[in-house]
Amino acid sequence: MRKTMHHGVARPSRPASWNRFRSAGMMRRGSLFHYTLIYMTLASALLALAGVCLHTILKADSADRRESLFLTSLIRAERQLREDSEAGVAFESESAISVVSSQQTQISWTTDRGILRRTEKRGDEVMNSDRFIFPAGSQVLFAVDESMDVIVKVVEPSVFVKYIAAGNGGSHLSKPVKESSPVTPSHVAQPGSVEIRLRGVKP
Repeated sequence: MRKTMHHGVARPSRPASWNRFRSAGMMRRGSLFHYTLIYMTLASALLALAGVCLHTILKADSADRRESLFLTSLIRAERQLREDSEAGVAFESESAISVVSSQQTQISWTTDRGILRRTEKRGDEVMNSDRFIFPAGSQVLFAVDESMDVIVKVVEPSVFVKYIAAGNGGSHLSKPVKESSPVTPSHVAQPGSVEIRLRGVKP
């Protein structure tokens, strides 16, 4: 009987240093993944923080513009109202008062939500007209007290006004009253208001 022997090709053995090098490379690749994950997490946190800061800045800027518009319109309106009311003001309704000026012209002041209008006429001819526009959500009302003094009350916008806060009352007259001037619940801080007291015409 003949015996057949198969001779295999011997593979050269790799040194131990190669195995250590390979293991180190795999560890470096694993560490790189963790570093990338940490970097992405930090970058996401920084972007979120930047977004919050930008939102806060824009909100503060919008509040400043709204406050500036309110004060500017209030100062203009008070100056003109006091000039017109030297001889007294006649109260007509919550949305209208009238004045007879020294120039024998009829001056009427009317309100529509956040807009105060002044119209001066001689007969049927309009001599002059002006508008005092307050921020969106503001309200301007007329009232009269026991001494017949006329009170012009300007109410600041409610915190529940949802549309563009930087807008003015004139740009939102087409909106429903519930949306343009929402009611503030009693448990929430109420909007601030300013009153201008004028001498009324005695009956």
